[in-house]
Amino acid sequence: MQSNELVISVPSYCTNVERQAYLDAAEIAGIKCLRTINESTAVGLAYGFFRKRDLHKDQPRKVVFVDFGHSKTTVTVASFVQEKLKVIYHESDRNLGARNMDYLVLDKLAGEFNSKYGADPRKNKRCMLRMFEAIEKMRKTLTSDTEAQLNIDCLLEEEDLSRKMSRDEF
Repeated sequence: MQSNELVISVPSYCTNVERQAYLDAAEIAGIKCLRTINESTAVGLAYGFFRKRDLHKDQPRKVVFVDFGHSKTTVTVASFVQEKLKVIYHESDRNLGARNMDYLVLDKLAGEFNSKYGADPRKNKRCMLRMFEAIEKMRKTLTSDTEAQLNIDCLLEEEDLSRKMSRDEF
């Protein structure tokens, strides 16, 4: 037997109108939405559920959750005891994310390239797109490795961009 009931987690910065749109979409899909909860609360509930054996009954454990996404950043501080979650602090910026870091890295690398070769890749949209693609790949590599290599053949005026970057520098 399949259930058509669910709980929808929504970004904490959603307005009431946006939350209602989620509920309306569920209804259109023929699904009964029992309630909406903030996604940071859902993350906390999942953590508490899977870590309940590690939690004390009386001594709270404070945990910080950081979601640094492509276009938004969310920080949540929660306190856990067995069978209880308390969100202490929550902050979201829906306009700050990894893409902002990519812009900063692009500006730095393009400036270095311009100084070395006298050609500015920031003035060429195709060059910028190629750089964004390579920088995103490098950033993802840096999540697991301490350094990453960025290589773009013939970026501008038949000159290559080759640069190693450490996680600390990033």
